[in-house]
Amino acid sequence: MKEILGYVASLIVNEKDKVAVRELDDGMIKKYIVKVSKNDVKNIIGREGKTIKAIRSLISMASINKGIKKKIPVEIVDEDGWM
Repeated sequence: MKEILGYVASLIVNEKDKVAVRELDDGMIKKYIVKVSKNDVKNIIGREGKTIKAIRSLISMASINKGIKKKIPVEIVDEDGWM
């Protein structure tokens, strides 16, 4: 799913070289963080959050296809917000 997120994000943003996806897994919850440039955050979120909702739906469908029944959180951060 990390690859799917990276691919979809790179299709949406203008600065494709600044897209990075990080997977955090603490044993109980798996979480994905997508890092993009400051100028591309608005592209990922979209009007009224429709783009990020569509990305989250895509990840939910992919996780259901893999047999994962719980929701997987996806967060968007800019270059300065990387952990």
